[in-house]
Amino acid sequence: MCKELGITYVAYSPLGRGFLTGAIKSRADLAADDWRLTLPRFTEEAIQENLRFVEVLDEMARDKGVTKAQLALAWVLKQNEGLAAIPGTRRIERLQENLGAYDVDLSADELEAIDAAMPAETVGTRY
Repeated sequence: MCKELGITYVAYSPLGRGFLTGAIKSRADLAADDWRLTLPRFTEEAIQENLRFVEVLDEMARDKGVTKAQLALAWVLKQNEGLAAIPGTRRIERLQENLGAYDVDLSADELEAIDAAMPAETVGTRY
């Protein structure tokens, strides 16, 4: 529908609030005042469950010589040609890293492997 109407879809939080970067392995990785600690997806149980998907991304990213963030963003961008992903960042080096997602080629088999590894239901509701 977006393509038909000439509308760009903006993917909100394409790195899962930082989770898909692999930097968060437990609640202890977040500051005590981090607002993500209030979200169901960031309970210890949900983090441990969702880490299985991050491990799949990690293995594929290592095989391709890219970061998990670049791989995750490349996957998002491959979902639709009229899609834009705007990950939040506070550092220029992360912005540069994220831009590298445009250089990541994902084959149909790799896209399928990511889709297959993704949990059927997200562990921990969004809000």
